[in-house]
Amino acid sequence: MIRPQRKEHAHLKPIIVLALITAVSLFGDSMLYVVLPIHWKEVGLTSLIEVGILLSANRFVRLPLGPLIGWLYKKISIRTGVFLAVFIAGLTTLLYGWVDGFYTWLILRCIWGVAWSFFRLGSYFMILELSNDQNRGYFMGTYNGLYRIGSLVGMLAGSVCVESFGLRAVATTFGILAFLVLPAVYRCIPKAKKQIISKDAPTQKKLIIKLPALQGALISVFLVAMCLDGMLTATLSHLIDVHHKTSFAFYEIIIGAATLAGALQAVRWTLGSFMSPWFGRLSDRKWGRRPFLIGSLALSSVFMAAANLEIPFGLWLLDLLALLIISNLLTTILDALISDIANGPARTFIMTLYVVITDVGASMGPLFGYLSEHLIGLKMTYWLSAALLLLLSVSWFMSGNVKMRRNNFVNQ
Repeated sequence: MIRPQRKEHAHLKPIIVLALITAVSLFGDSMLYVVLPIHWKEVGLTSLIEVGILLSANRFVRLPLGPLIGWLYKKISIRTGVFLAVFIAGLTTLLYGWVDGFYTWLILRCIWGVAWSFFRLGSYFMILELSNDQNRGYFMGTYNGLYRIGSLVGMLAGSVCVESFGLRAVATTFGILAFLVLPAVYRCIPKAKKQIISKDAPTQKKLIIKLPALQGALISVFLVAMCLDGMLTATLSHLIDVHHKTSFAFYEIIIGAATLAGALQAVRWTLGSFMSPWFGRLSDRKWGRRPFLIGSLALSSVFMAAANLEIPFGLWLLDLLALLIISNLLTTILDALISDIANGPARTFIMTLYVVITDVGASMGPLFGYLSEHLIGLKMTYWLSAALLLLLSVSWFMSGNVKMRRNNFVNQ
């Protein structure tokens, strides 16, 4: 008989491997969020609005892809889905350094969206199969913390190296690294298919979509994805550039807005690799997930609003870092919350719906950020985002009798 702790560690191992594979595949995509808003003219773009479209395109294309790839995972194994994801990620990243012009970039960003859909759904299905109510938040936090190491490397190393060696050399290197992890997919990712993906009855879908807990969670997911995962990530280097226009050299390395944004993101993902599992484990305990969700939303609103204040530059950067870290924790708590609801026969439907709603919010984020800046200014854009996050926090606080778990019929 396997002891519970040893069994938990055995189930966690493939999740850790998948997270690291995802991390390497994310290098190129993450690099673009800090490089394109600064170097957009060098790749043949004509405005920051085009940057917003490109950073949103991979998410928009995932909207119709979510249900399709959810269906495909009923036909193929997790291993096959992840292999396709890594191959597509390597190819698109490699080509980032060799293409020019808006429409060519748009095609590549859409193709990358296919890869991320395979990654997202494959990881969720694996975690649902290997976790239970006592460790689901911990498993989600571990996966989120580790795969974002890819964002750390992409944003920090990518931004620094692009300043020194150019986009072509960095994109080519990141693309080759993605191809090199393909053997690890066949060695470490399980082939399991049927036991991970279950069938969803049409009548059950209609009942599930009416659950107040699911509706509230999906609204929160949409707004958090739009304001934090989408808008904040896409506008961060531009915000720093507007707030602090001068660059400086540090040991012959040029420190500009892109590098500062990359450094903040790198610290965020470094701390997140430790904090996300810890935060997920806390939410697994008797207090539940709701108090952590309320507090995280309130703090994100405060830090978002403070980004508009005229405070010393060092303190201002710390505020941005705090906002980025809270964004990490919100992702973990929302992933775990939705996974609680999806832990039953309707898991495919609920997780696919979750991915689609997340992608809708995240895809609107960059476009919302740059269009809103054009219409009402960058400061008002951040004030508006802070107000939306505060409204979410108050809503969850007021709905004290809303249960985080779904009704019993979902388990039946």
